Amino acid sequence: MTLKVIRYKNYGCQLESEDDKDKFYFSFFELNNGEIIELLLFQVDNEGIIIDQYEFSYTKTNLKGGEIRNYKFGNAKANDEYGMAEEFFKWFDSYPPGVDVIDSFALYDEEEKCVKDFYLKHIEPTKDVKTDTIEVKP
Repeated sequence: MTLKVIRYKNYGCQLESEDDKDKFYFSFFELNNGEIIELLLFQVDNEGIIIDQYEFSYTKTNLKGGEIRNYKFGNAKANDEYGMAEEFFKWFDSYPPGVDVIDSFALYDEEEKCVKDFYLKHIEPTKDVKTDTIEVKP
């Protein structure tokens, strides 16, 4: 099966360093294999040279107490700054401590490539622009 992004949501820059030089961008992608993947772009300003660091992770986490934590595409709209921030930080603030996680898995190379290629083509040029949940047409 060829992997494809079937829907995504871009939250844009949600966190910055105190000096506003370093920025954290967040996006979520659902693939046609059922996985939901978080992409964190950490953008560092190193004396005027911008360095991009990409981190990918599954959003599904099994916790020791039996709970399963997973990202849900919310209803916040891109033009609602407060709603987008509230929706994002509800997810972000619910990150469990590592000691509470039963297992965590690395993405398959194909999944990471699919998400990164999609991000670079469709989101990166306008990464500061938040989006609604977008269904990708086949």
